[in-house]
Amino acid sequence: MKNTKFGIRSGQAAVLIVGLILNAVPAFAGTDVILSGSVSAITTVTIGTTTPLGSTLGSAGLTAFTVATATEINNVTAGYTVTVTSASSAAQATDHSITTLRLTGNLAVTPIPYSMTYGGATVALDATLGTQVFTHTGTVNTPNGDTADLDITTTAATSAQAGTYTDTVTLTIAAL
Repeated sequence: MKNTKFGIRSGQAAVLIVGLILNAVPAFAGTDVILSGSVSAITTVTIGTTTPLGSTLGSAGLTAFTVATATEINNVTAGYTVTVTSASSAAQATDHSITTLRLTGNLAVTPIPYSMTYGGATVALDATLGTQVFTHTGTVNTPNGDTADLDITTTAATSAQAGTYTDTVTLTIAAL
C-alpha cells in the first residue's frame, strides 16, 4: 500500500511541476526575437577544362567542336546576361565593324574564319560593340548553375599560312 500512495504522490508532483513550467511561459509573451539576415547576390561564370583545336586546322574542318563548357551561377531573380567577346575579331577594326569570328595567326591578312555557338545559340557579334549578349530573364539557377557548351565550326584552312592561329573568347556575366 505504501508503494501505491507513493506512486500517486509522484504523479501529483509531476503535474505540479508541469503546471509551474506552463505558468512561466506567459512571462515571455510580448517579447519578440527578430531574426534577420541577407543573402548576397551571386552571379558567376566559370570555364571548365578547355580542349585545344589541335594541329589539323589546315587539313580538316571542325564541326560543333566543344572547346569549353561554362557554368553559369545566378541567384538574382531578375535574371542575368552573359556577354561573349572575341578578341581577334574585335581587334580587327577600332569600330568593331568586322563581325566575323576569326582565328588570327602570324599574318593577320590570312585569318581562319569560324562560327561559334554558346549553349546551342549562334554567336553573332554586334557591329557596334563586337560582342554577343545572351539574356536570361527571371532565371535563378543557384547553387549548381546551368552549363553551356562553347562550340566552334570551321572549314579546312587549306590556304592558310603555316603557324599558330588563336582567338581569345571572353565570357562576362552580370545580374539584371
